[in-house]
Order: sequence, then structure tokens, then C-alpha cells
Amino acid sequence: MGLHLVEGFSVAWFVVAAALLFAVLRFYPRHAVVADRFTRILLALRLGAIALVLILLLDPILALFSERTVPARIAVLLDGSLSMSIPFPKASEEGATPADSVETRASRMNDALSNGLLEEIGDRGELETFRFGASLVPVAPEDGRVRVEPTDDRTDLSRALSDGVGALRRRTGAIVLWSDGSHNAGADPRRAARRLGVPVFAVGVGHEGAIQDVSVIDIAAASVAYLDNDVPIEAKLRSRGDAIEGVTVYLSEGDVVLDSVRVDLPGQGREIEVEMQYSPTEEGVHRYRVWTTPSEGEISDTNNERLFAVRVLKEKIRVLLVAARPSFDHTFLKRALEADITLHVDSWILSLADFPGVLGKQAPEFPSEYAKLATYDLIIAVDAGRKELGADRARDFARFVTERGGALLILGGAAAFDVIDTELAELLPVVPMRGMRTRTGQILPRLSFWGESHPITQLDADPAVNVRMWSELPPLGEVPMFAEHRPEARVLVEGEIDGGRRDELSLVATMQHGRGRVLTVAGTPYWRWDLYLWGTGRSGDAFRRFVSRSVRWLVSRDELKQVMIRPEKSLFEGAETVVIEGQLYDDDFRPIEGADVRATIRGASPDETESREISLVDLQGGRYRGTISGLTPGDYRIDGRASFGGTDLGTDNSEMSVARYQVEFENPAPDFELLREVARESGGRFLSLAEAGDLPDLLRLEPVVDRSVRELPFLENPILLLALLGLLGAEWALRRNRGLP
Repeated sequence: MGLHLVEGFSVAWFVVAAALLFAVLRFYPRHAVVADRFTRILLALRLGAIALVLILLLDPILALFSERTVPARIAVLLDGSLSMSIPFPKASEEGATPADSVETRASRMNDALSNGLLEEIGDRGELETFRFGASLVPVAPEDGRVRVEPTDDRTDLSRALSDGVGALRRRTGAIVLWSDGSHNAGADPRRAARRLGVPVFAVGVGHEGAIQDVSVIDIAAASVAYLDNDVPIEAKLRSRGDAIEGVTVYLSEGDVVLDSVRVDLPGQGREIEVEMQYSPTEEGVHRYRVWTTPSEGEISDTNNERLFAVRVLKEKIRVLLVAARPSFDHTFLKRALEADITLHVDSWILSLADFPGVLGKQAPEFPSEYAKLATYDLIIAVDAGRKELGADRARDFARFVTERGGALLILGGAAAFDVIDTELAELLPVVPMRGMRTRTGQILPRLSFWGESHPITQLDADPAVNVRMWSELPPLGEVPMFAEHRPEARVLVEGEIDGGRRDELSLVATMQHGRGRVLTVAGTPYWRWDLYLWGTGRSGDAFRRFVSRSVRWLVSRDELKQVMIRPEKSLFEGAETVVIEGQLYDDDFRPIEGADVRATIRGASPDETESREISLVDLQGGRYRGTISGLTPGDYRIDGRASFGGTDLGTDNSEMSVARYQVEFENPAPDFELLREVARESGGRFLSLAEAGDLPDLLRLEPVVDRSVRELPFLENPILLLALLGLLGAEWALRRNRGLP
């Protein structure tokens, strides 16, 4: 039994108590006619009442401690992960395939526990049974039996051990772990076993001998492909056991085989790479499969295939890159464009037209007719102004934007913008001066108000990181000066010199003409934004991202639609949480915040009627994000919609797939060595399935002392209140009896 105070007896309480005692002794009324003995009785009653009030203010609690001897707790943990569905090979038949086997690891475990073993273990202590995979779940035995179906798509042995003990460490005498040793999630179970303070008796479930297995462990494939183009892929296969000759590896879509390769597998856990290819004939998201047929004696054929998804587009973005002369800006820009697999780039250097070689007379012919020019999606002119282009090409470029709705990017110094008296001049977002002037020095790029949110200048999704990336770009040395920018234009990046921004230094500006778009990038040398960053220990990704996003915005491809609600990727593994992302812009491509963005996920088949809807969370900056889990393997379509204040902003539609999670089958062999180490680290023992009958003899556990505490708060006891009233009432009665106030 014990007593403790919730409030605690502090110095302040001591001062209050002393002050009350002093007041009672100093000011307590004394009457000469009253005997000293009676006075002392009244004082005692008053002091008792004050003391009782002070005690109650401290909120005392009476703790009653008790101890009793109880049987030790035994936690039985049963593996319910998918790897337990792997069958045992028939010992009587060499070369048996998985289809010939009827007993799985889980069924063998269930049978072993159903022959009275679980009851015998229960006789050794207080039995609690659990199943585990990704988490630990209690399982109630029925008639002394328990059956576990292997359904969990991952195994976390560390969490199972820790949660199996939980808050009952003092009462737990042992853990009995039934598993094949597969561990593919969470922390190291050996470390968890070392910290348990409880012995683990690990029963290994599975065939410990040599196994035969073939698995497709990885696929390297582009996420985007184009119609009628040969697309290469590279599959990686691992084979365990003996070498196998003449295994056919297939690439298929649905039931149609697109390619096949015959290979020899080396066995012994070694890997080989297989090259295959396909040529897509339809747009959209396509799901492909790399697979092999089961080999003789293979322990499991579940890992003999792997899926991958590819988004097939109609054609690549066709870009015509025109430069007045060779330059570093042209070279680095061309390199950034060609690094993007979604672009087809034709390059033409005007000053080399009459020279021999691939950059001159042997180069592809420059489109001499407007009809050929109109086959491109984007024209990029580098340092090519009125003098270099000539009146006819300048007129065709302007017509390309206004009539075809094409995209035009003009990049360079003053010469690039010397287009006064041509039709190009009216298309530029900036107004060139006659007799172009330039500003030289250390001119730093700085995002404008529009640039902080425009898709072109979003080098990173985090606004703070994006601003920092722009501020870290090297300065330009020369920038043309403009009279002004047009009212309908958007200046995205301004030049800063001597600590101040200059309106006449519009480094990056955009403007729209009907369906056509124009982007100007003024200044030189831009190659510094790539090469210089490598010299400071960073990459030139910022420049490449800027080029890539500029191209996509200019040609209006759907990657930069005003309403975009898409899955984070086209294919999710079965255990992954599906992430849906949204991006909203208004007509000026300013991000829209505070909108209601929803996505409905349903099966891709027209017969599917069930659907699930999620609401995306506003991440600010026009970005939204939502998650959904528990989707079964299959194909899905996503219907997204966005609204603001009751007004529809638009919709978006996309597709995705959820593949069967295969991490449980990547290594189908049981890992008994891990179980041995777990048992050794905890002070327990490892047993094979055949030795599981020895468990009752090993679990001769001493009873444990169960300590409990019962707390009784004084404030909840009415006796104390009655005692206080009794003390005060007794003093009042005595005073009245003697005629005292």
C-alpha cells in the first residue's frame, strides 16, 4: 500500500499551510471565561478541518499493491504471408512440378498444430495465438485447432516479435514462431530478438533442401513509347538450382505474344539479361508481361512473370532547331533537346549551308516550303534574326504560329530579336528597339510574380526549392534591352544587376496567339546554366528541366494541361498505396488553390460497376494529392473532376494498373538460417517442422509474479467530505453550547 499526491507538495503549498496556521494561532479568539482545556479542543477541531482541506487540495491517491503467481504467457506467432502458399515438393516423386503438389507450407503448419500440439503448448502456460504478415492479428483457436490462410503480401518478422511481447514483457515466458523465414519488410529481426528479453522458439516451415526456381526479377523499359516504333526492353532473370538449357522467355500483351527469346539459365542463383522488343500499334496505356513456362521440379511458378506498363503516344514532338551559326548555346540546347526521348529534333545551322559535311550540304534539307515547315510542332531559332532568316523565312515562321497554331521559341542575344519590319515582330511578347542595345555585366535571373507559378519555370514542385534553384543559376553576361513588353504578355524571369531588377531586362517571356504560343529567352551565354553547375558539384538538370517544360508548354501536350488529375505512375505493385496527383491552372496559368478535386477509381472493364471516390488534399501552389489503398490487382480507369465555388473547372481521364505484389516470391527458398539467428539472439532454439513435437518439453516455464496496482483517489471518497463537515459542525455545536460566537 502507498500514498502519492497528484499535485505534489511544493514550497508554495508549505507557505500557504504555514500562513493558515499562523493566522489561526494569532487571531483565534480567546475568552477568559472559557477554560483552557475547552479552548484547546476548539483549536484542535479548527486545525483538523484546515489540515483536511489542505490534504484534499493536494489530490492524494491511495495505491493498493497486490502480487500473485500466474502461469507464464506463451505467444504463438503463425506466418500468414503469401510465401507460405508455396507448395512442398513431393518427396516420392523426383521432378514434381508445383501443380503436382497438394500441400503448402501453410497447410503443413496447420496440420502440425491440429494434432493436439497446440493444446499441449497451452498446458505449459497462458496461451495466446496470433497470425502475422505485415502486422500482428490475434487468432482464436477453435476446438484446440487453428488454421491460417496465407494472404499477407509482405512479412515483417521484427514487428511480429515486438508486438507479440507488447506491454506484457514481464508476464511473457516464451514466443513460439512458426515461419519459413521470409522477411521483406521492417527492421532486422535479429536486433528485435536481441532486445526482447524473451526466448524465441522458431519452427522452420518449408523444404530446406536444394530448390529449383526461375524468376523474372526486373524489367528495364521506357515509360513512354511511340506508335510504330521498335521499343527495346531488357529483362533480368534469376535461376536457382541446376542449370537449365533452352528456356523460352516471352513478351506478350494479353494473349498475344510480341517477342520471344530462347536462353540457357546458369542456375546457382546467378542472373542473366535478356533483350527483347515490341512495336506498339495503338495509343494509350499498355500493360505488357515478360514470362516463362514452369520448369521441371520448380518450387513455385508465381514469380515466373513480371508486368510493366508503357504509355504509348501517337508520335514524338517534332522540333526544328535553327541556328544562325555554331555556338555553345546551340550545342548545349541541342544536347538538352536530344536527351528527351519524347522529342524528334532536326537541326539546321544557316551559316554552314554551303559547307560540306553533315552540318552543311549533307544535313537534312531545310524546309523550303511552308507545307513542310507546318509538319513540325515547334520551331526554335537561336541567334537568328531578320538578317539571318530573311524576309521569306520570317514570314513563314509567323504564319506557322498564327495559322497552324504552332509554337515558336526565340533564344539568343540582340541579333535574335532584330526582327523589326518583319511579321515576327508583332508576335513577340517583348517589343524590340530599333537598333537593338544590350546590357552587359553580371546579370542574375530572378523569377517574377508570374514566374513563381508558371509551368515553364517550375524546376521543382516545392516553391521554396524552385526559387532557390533559379537564384543559384550562374549570371548571364549580355542581355538585349527591350522598349517594353506587351500587355497580354507574361514576363516569367527578369534580369537583376547591381542588386536591382530592371524592367527592360525580360529574360523569359511568353505570349499566346490563338492556338499558337511564343516564348522568348533573351540573353547569352545560356550554356553556363548547364556547364557551370557541373563545375560547382551540381548537375545541369535545372537547364534541361527548363528546356523540357518549355517545350511541353509551347506545344500544349497534356503533361501541362490546365486540369490534370493523374496517377503518380501507370503501374503500382499490389502492396503499394496508389497516389493520385492533381494540378490546376487558370487561363493565365496561375495555380488554383482551394478547389474541390475528386477522383473516381473503377475497373477498366465496362462490366465493372463498383467504384471508389477520393478527395484530393490541397498542397498549395495549385497541387493536389490523394491516396487509396487496398485495390486488388487489375486495370483501372480514373475519372477526375475539379470545381471551385460551384463552378466546374474541368475533367481529366487516365488509366493505371495494379500488379500482383511479388516480393514474397522473389526468393521462394525458406530462410532457416535467419530463424536460427533469431532464436540464438533471444536465447531460444530453432526446430525443424519434424521436431515441432518437442516444443511442450522445451516450454517448461516457471510461473511468473503478476503485480497489480489499485488506485483509490481520496476526492472520490465521500467519507473525507463527511469528516470535514463533522469537524466544522462539532466546533460550531460546541461554540453554540457555550454561547460563543
